[in-house]
Amino acid sequence: MPNPRRTRQDGRPSAAADGQPVGSPTGAPANPAAALTGVYLRPLRDDVLPARHSAGARRRAAQIQAFLRPLHEAARAALGAEADVTLLVVDSRDWYKLARYPYGLPFARTAVGGRQANVIVAADHQPRLLQRFDGAMLAAARAGVSAPAQLGEFVDLMVGHEWGHAVANLSGLRTRLKWLDELNATYLFVQALRATGQRDALLRLTEWSRWQVAGTSAEAGDLAAFEYPRNRAGWERLLWYQGVFAERALDLSERRGWGYLTELRSALPPADRGELARKLVELEPSFRPWFAVFGRKVG
Repeated sequence: MPNPRRTRQDGRPSAAADGQPVGSPTGAPANPAAALTGVYLRPLRDDVLPARHSAGARRRAAQIQAFLRPLHEAARAALGAEADVTLLVVDSRDWYKLARYPYGLPFARTAVGGRQANVIVAADHQPRLLQRFDGAMLAAARAGVSAPAQLGEFVDLMVGHEWGHAVANLSGLRTRLKWLDELNATYLFVQALRATGQRDALLRLTEWSRWQVAGTSAEAGDLAAFEYPRNRAGWERLLWYQGVFAERALDLSERRGWGYLTELRSALPPADRGELARKLVELEPSFRPWFAVFGRKVG
């Protein structure tokens, strides 16, 4: 789902999307340990998924930790990786000590060397953030699709997607093909929900994905536009892409389970991006017709 690594508050790409190093003066530090320098966050200890939080955010941190913990345990067992991830739940004051993009949308940050990652989550939902979805909300309503709940729930489901990024990066699943990394992050989240029997959450994610695509269908684009968002993709187009990726993950996970991820990992690294697309079709033939959603053919 769209996150600050892609867009700023005004819909323009972030420093990382612009191709600038995340640790540059215009971005956020690349090393999670370095990012916490000068920030005091209270610990919420756990042997599977530890958390830290700003003052006053303990309850929210505990809730998100309780949601992610079984997912994390299932993913580590299935992928055979330690995936050392820490959850950070921070208020706006601490947020801007950690990052320079707008407060609100969750994001993941992987340490140099790929051995540890943080998932950073806002302590609350600011109206300014929720207002960014007004256009999609109106377009979805015109298409006859209503949001299944308050928008805060949708933003919180993005936490699962960002957790998926963190685990994928630490488990040898990072392809550096942006659209595929986004799809895989959501797939990991979906599959962990399925593996832990969280049917209600899967249903809710399905409903939100349908709403997301309905509210942004006018922004449909090709995969190249997602790879290079600096010139082509704005906020609502990114929402469309992520909605399509979520729908694909939900469908594929039901049939392939953890096998899709483990087989893909065995196929990496590819010689080039075109070869990776061909490998995907070999691994899962249903990718061939799915590419048609973006007007793309794979030989």
